[in-house]
Amino acid sequence: MNNMQNKWRSLFAFVCLFLACISIHAQVEQKIQVMEYNLKQQKTPLNLVEVVVNNAGSVSTDAQGRATLRFRTLKAGDKVQVRRLEKAGYEIFNKEAVEQWTISGSNTFTIVLCKKERFKELCDNYNKVASASYDAQFKKEKSRLAAERKAGKLKEQEYQQKLQELSNQYEEQLENLDNYVDKFARIDLSELSQEEQAIMDLVEQGKIDEAIARYEDMDLLGQYRQLTDDINQMAFAKGSLSKARVAKAKARDSLKVVIDMIEPGE
Repeated sequence: MNNMQNKWRSLFAFVCLFLACISIHAQVEQKIQVMEYNLKQQKTPLNLVEVVVNNAGSVSTDAQGRATLRFRTLKAGDKVQVRRLEKAGYEIFNKEAVEQWTISGSNTFTIVLCKKERFKELCDNYNKVASASYDAQFKKEKSRLAAERKAGKLKEQEYQQKLQELSNQYEEQLENLDNYVDKFARIDLSELSQEEQAIMDLVEQGKIDEAIARYEDMDLLGQYRQLTDDINQMAFAKGSLSKARVAKAKARDSLKVVIDMIEPGE
């Protein structure tokens, strides 16, 4: 009787240990690498960047800018909620990518940071070019309306109405400018696609409205989300098959241990 009780105690202890091992093994890992944005030059790794996300705690990058997050209960495809991602003097460059970040156990997620002063210089430069373009356009149209009024092509009331519409359009352009300046500044100059190069050429030429139109047509965020979804689905399918194989192998081995404990010699 005591022998049987000892067997069952041993079996219970084994099952508890086995479940604990499964729990640890079930944690999903997400490898990350943090890089510094260097304009047209190649990006370089950033060490000692603190990354804090929900469900995985805090990590700090090594000399290669690498670290591994271990999620306790989340799985591949779940959204990563970033609580803090910082290094003194830097800000997140690939902001939209970080905001759309989902767990992919088989892929390294790249976070790009940019020195705050460098990013501010980019924004100031694009803002200066865009503002000058809008200002020149406003003055040109204003002069044209004044010439039409002087030539008798526009009555005073019609002139004032068109002038007001022109002023409203100018103010609206300036109000929207900050949003697009930020978007243009976040286009990676070291990895420009043909379409992105065309957009930046338009910005440098002061053709801001054309640049904005082409940027919207690209739908960068939509493309990024679709590619992210595709990658995650493939990674999840691959991971599920691998986990299923490992789980079945462990279950088989565990059953063998239990059988040997209950029926030695079988």
